[in-house]
Amino acid sequence: VGAETMESSSLLLCKGLLLTASLLTFWDSPAAALLTTKEMRFSAAEGAKVLLHVPDQEEDLVSFSWYKGKDVNENLTIAHYEKSSDSLQIGKKVSGREEIYKDSSMMLWAITQKDTGFYTLQTFKAHDQQEITYVHLQVYKIVTKPYLKLNHTRVKRKSASIFTCVSPDTGVDISWFFNYKPLNVTERVTLSAENRRLTISPVWKADAGIYQCEVSNSFSSKKTNPLLMVLAYG
Repeated sequence: VGAETMESSSLLLCKGLLLTASLLTFWDSPAAALLTTKEMRFSAAEGAKVLLHVPDQEEDLVSFSWYKGKDVNENLTIAHYEKSSDSLQIGKKVSGREEIYKDSSMMLWAITQKDTGFYTLQTFKAHDQQEITYVHLQVYKIVTKPYLKLNHTRVKRKSASIFTCVSPDTGVDISWFFNYKPLNVTERVTLSAENRRLTISPVWKADAGIYQCEVSNSFSSKKTNPLLMVLAYG
């Protein structure tokens, strides 16, 4: 495998060994007699790190490359590793948040929702074996803690109380709780279309107590602080 490179100040971590990475311009891929493909999926929270690890790659490994996107394309190269020379070359799609390991794993640090999508791992092994793994990463946003607004914290019986679950997040599920248990919706106790507003009308004595709303997505959930509604007499 030949490659023309120029030196770069970028550093990538490879199995605990800090290597000076060279900027990749091109290399010649060997013609593989046996090609296999597969797909894997990973998920992680925004701001975290995630290890994209494809099992059983280290044995008989000759070289591997990571690409940004679902394609083996020189312009999408993140990094290329050659085992024989223990050399790591970086491509045009390296962000500086990657760690490349000798078993072909790639760690991404401080991920954002923009990192969601496909990555492609291309490995070459002994006996002209080539394997392509399409790795999909889903980055989930951690929801913001919501808070409750109530038109009046002290209400009179037979009046109306309106709670609003305030959250900057969109595309989330909203649930309501009364005295730390799921709220029962009735003809008097109703929710708006997106569950952001709870209306109790008329208010009865049994409605006095602690209210909370919870905002959630498929990866995280957060509740408001408890809000006590009391009945005012007179």
